[in-house]
Parts: sequence; structure tokens; C-alpha cells
Amino acid sequence: MATKRSQPGTGFVIAVVVCAVIAVASVTGLLYLRTTPYYSLHMFKKAIVDRDAPGVLKYLDTDSILDDMARDVLARMEKKEPPRNRFEEHMQKAGRDLVKQLLPQLKKQMGDALTELLLSYDNPALFKDLRRSTVFAFTADVTGDTANIRQRGNDRVAFKMRKAPGGYWRIVWINPEQFKMLK
Repeated sequence: MATKRSQPGTGFVIAVVVCAVIAVASVTGLLYLRTTPYYSLHMFKKAIVDRDAPGVLKYLDTDSILDDMARDVLARMEKKEPPRNRFEEHMQKAGRDLVKQLLPQLKKQMGDALTELLLSYDNPALFKDLRRSTVFAFTADVTGDTANIRQRGNDRVAFKMRKAPGGYWRIVWINPEQFKMLK
């Protein structure tokens, strides 16, 4: 007696195809999600909550932030009154030179300072709020490799992000007014 091999039914084939489509869509969605500013913000938040300084520095471009702060300080120095005499002119020039000379040292020390801040900062209410917060409280206006991040309901840009070569996003500029929340 010959045995008959049973063929898979159409229901089985449809189920396999549906599972394959769902798997491919899930993997594609996850890979896309990992390249969005929202995912980087989530990982940045997670690193802060876990007090993981290298993780924080992955998503925070301290060199760009310090460069921007130095440009801001120098621009404010230029906007102030013009020097009334030679002494004031020399003092302004010395101030500009001092900012330029201190910048490389500040960049070197920023990682250690940030690590110490994360380990020593003790504000349980802030960390509790941060744990409960969601990255979707922000809107991301992405243009090419830059993104302006705003808090929902607020017109001001809270910070700017730039896409890193690794595909994740890094914070490159912080609105100085955002530091008020750390008080």
C-alpha cells in the first residue's frame, strides 16, 4: 500500500505568509525607529536615569554645546558698549582670548564633570519625574540631518540634535533657559 504525503493546506500557507510579513514589518519598523530622534531621546533619558555617563555622552555632543556657548559669550561681548578707551579695548580682547584658550580645557574636562554630576546629583523628585516622562512630550522638526526639538505646547526650541554617523542622534545645542529646571 502506497502512503500519501499530505500537502499543506491553503490555510497553513496563508498563516506562514502572514507571519513572515508581520516579522519583516516588525524588524523594518524597529530598524527605522532606532534612527529617529525620539529613540535617541529615550536612550538619553534612560542613560540619565541609570546614571550611565558614557551612555549620556553618546547622545550629548558636549564639544558642540561648549562651542555654541563660547560663540554666544563672544557675541554678547561684541554687542555690549564699544570700548571707551584703550584699556577697555585691551580688556575685551583679553576676555575673548581667555574664552578661546579655556575652551579646549573645558572640552577635556566635560566628560569627568558630567560623570561626577550624574553620580552626585540628588534630586529624587526630578529623577521620579524623568522616569515617568515620555519622549513624546516633545515634537521633532527634522530637516535633513538636524532636528529642532520643542516641548509640546511651547514654541521655543528646547534643543537641537544632529544625526551622528552611527545613525543615532546627538544633542548639539541646548537652550540655556532649559537649565532653570535643574535648580
